[in-house]
Amino acid sequence: MEESTIFEIFDGLPRQGPCSNKCTEKAFRSIPYLPEGSKILDIGCGVGMQTIHLAEICGNCHITAVDVYQPYLDTLMENAKAKGVDDRITTVRSSMDKLPFETREFDLIWAEGSIFVMGFERGLE
Repeated sequence: MEESTIFEIFDGLPRQGPCSNKCTEKAFRSIPYLPEGSKILDIGCGVGMQTIHLAEICGNCHITAVDVYQPYLDTLMENAKAKGVDDRITTVRSSMDKLPFETREFDLIWAEGSIFVMGFERGLE
């Protein structure tokens, strides 16, 4: 996968898009029902600030975090290990428009701050 200068722009920042843990939690808490042990797909996770926070607030959910840039995924797992949630997070290096998953494999799809990359309408497809 081709590396872009956008990775240099976001290098060292705690998030690669808009939002905050407070916003993540507010959005997550607005979901009417999510079964215990749910499988969450976090698309365009970056270094995983929201991924880790979701793991902290979501009981025993398992999160598959996807990003095209391996250094972000490596940082995510380092930070997840420091927070003690690395056992519930799996990373996958993939483009968000060519995801290697089956239909209905996940209970929830999370694209915080990343859906704008491909456009909201196309992202919902």
